[in-house]
Amino acid sequence: MTTVFRISLLLLLAGLLLGDIVVASIGLAGLCGGAVYASILQDAEAPAPAEAPFIA
Repeated sequence: MTTVFRISLLLLLAGLLLGDIVVASIGLAGLCGGAVYASILQDAEAPAPAEAPFIA
């Protein structure tokens, strides 16, 4: 996953430095898509709450 982030960041920076809006937009879309994907993976891994033992 970090490889995708690095490639997208390099595309974004290359597009900004070269003044190419299409390359920069592709890099930005890749970064945003990767962030959304990572966020979905974190939300899916949330453990279910365990029942507390009954103490009287």
